[in-house]
Amino acid sequence: MEKESSGASAPDSRTFYDKENQCEFLFNESEPFWHLCTPGHLTELLFTSEEEFGFGMNLMGICADRFPMLKIYTFELMNNHLHCILSGDRKDCEVFFDMYQTRLQRYLANMGRVVDMSAFRPFLLGIPDLNALRNEIVYVNRNGYLVKPSCTPFSYMWGAGYLYFNPIYEVLPSIAFNSLSVRDKRNLCRSRDVAMTGRIRVFNRTIIPSSFCCIKEGECFYRDAHHYFNLLSKNFEAYSEIAKKLKDSVFITDEEMYSAVQSMCLKSHNLNKPVLLPSAAKIDIAKKMHYDYNASNKQIQRILKIDAGIVESLFPKTM
Repeated sequence: MEKESSGASAPDSRTFYDKENQCEFLFNESEPFWHLCTPGHLTELLFTSEEEFGFGMNLMGICADRFPMLKIYTFELMNNHLHCILSGDRKDCEVFFDMYQTRLQRYLANMGRVVDMSAFRPFLLGIPDLNALRNEIVYVNRNGYLVKPSCTPFSYMWGAGYLYFNPIYEVLPSIAFNSLSVRDKRNLCRSRDVAMTGRIRVFNRTIIPSSFCCIKEGECFYRDAHHYFNLLSKNFEAYSEIAKKLKDSVFITDEEMYSAVQSMCLKSHNLNKPVLLPSAAKIDIAKKMHYDYNASNKQIQRILKIDAGIVESLFPKTM
């Protein structure tokens, strides 16, 4: 990785091939990579308030600090599931998650919430090459802000995605966890077990992901910031494939989905407006949206202007 310098950075004189070779070298030098996720479609709501999301963030930092042999590159917490990109031994990844699940269940019980967490189990998808790793990191970093239209890539705070190519975390007025009082440590951890290494830092009562995630190294899997943000905004076909592998609800914005549908319409029917399609053609497009892009029924209704009853008859919800 390049050494950071203070002040204005010098122009990057490396060629495209220099950058790509450095990314490949870093990938090949690292441990096996994994996309750890849990099945949101089978799990009850886990995080229902900012306080619960805050504990979920702190717990990720606590567990990461207990497993220094793992490298966490990014993660996102959703209401009923989580995603995490990490590298290391598979068994260590599984034990890491077991600790997270056990302590989360204990916390929710102490909050008076009885949650069935039998389906909150990890699915570990191996990441075979550099391009796959790039897509998996971006997929995770997209999740949170695409669920909430009011958010941007920099404003969904329940994960590490907002830190990528964002220098703001370098100037956050964070403090060392170990400088807190014992009482504050216990309140933050919701436990008497508050042993933590010196790397863990806190901002606004939350352990900041930059103190336990390999953000800078994660950035080095991309040629530069332009490369990363291009993938963030334009590679939605690849994210549909990832979602299907993970059995995840793909998060493609209406704008992205409309663009894909427009392309289908022009190619198959020589029309540039989906609403102009005849009924039979709309059904064909709806099936492609559902099976190829994992579009939700409501998204199909919005874009194709199809009656809800017709869409439900095509793609009935299963329990």
